[in-house]
Amino acid sequence: MKALTDKIIDELEIEFDKKISDGDEYLAGIDFALDLIRKLEKEADFEEVARVMMKHLGNGLKYHPHHMVITTNSTCELVEGTQSVGRVMDYVPD
Repeated sequence: MKALTDKIIDELEIEFDKKISDGDEYLAGIDFALDLIRKLEKEADFEEVARVMMKHLGNGLKYHPHHMVITTNSTCELVEGTQSVGRVMDYVPD
């Protein structure tokens, strides 16, 4: 499965290829959009990327507040908390 931005880029490229006969202004617009999306993806900071996942987890039809995501550069895991004692600060040094 591809990342959302990759899917958007692929769809715009398909549209770009289909509309070659529609004229230069239309193609220039799609080409501009592709360049902009690629640039934004390269320059995205951690918070922007994290907010995409938080927004997705906010879908109450799929997830509930006990779902969490653990992400590394090679894996992404959806986990569900089933039991918690809450935040215990007794053992955290000042």
